[in-house]
Amino acid sequence: MTTHNEDHIIVIRTYNDLGKATSAKERLDEAGIKAIMDDMDVMGLTPTAGIDIKIFAADAEKADEILKELD
Repeated sequence: MTTHNEDHIIVIRTYNDLGKATSAKERLDEAGIKAIMDDMDVMGLTPTAGIDIKIFAADAEKADEILKELD
């Protein structure tokens, strides 16, 4: 069992726009970084909840560089 900090999942960005969140996830996927979108507003009850992009902590530096191009 591995217990390195790099193995945990972190939120690298939070977007309020589905299009921007999708673009960010696609850019990370293209770079070989496993990313997931987590929409905290599943039922439409919290319009400002945002859409989290989550990755493995080990990919944080590379992912941040990629996402800065989209910011």
